[in-house]
Amino acid sequence: MTKKFKHSLAVEERFFSLDIAALKEHDCGFKNAYENGNEYHFGIKLSQLFIICPRKVQRKQQYQRLQNFLQAKNITLNISSRKKEMKNN
Repeated sequence: MTKKFKHSLAVEERFFSLDIAALKEHDCGFKNAYENGNEYHFGIKLSQLFIICPRKVQRKQQYQRLQNFLQAKNITLNISSRKKEMKNN
């Protein structure tokens, strides 16, 4: 299933260039998969992602567009949050 974006993938890639650079520096597997077009599954805590790729508000929804873009590149970004963990307890 192909995701439809508001802009082309090239525009999305420029929009997320700082996030991509930070994630490449943080995780070698991500860097390798992104540069070579390989499939990759990447799990990270929301609090850690917020430090690596800052947003105005620390919420998973703030990273949805980034997740969709990466999904189009065959990279799955799974974000876990304490809020979800608290509900399961």
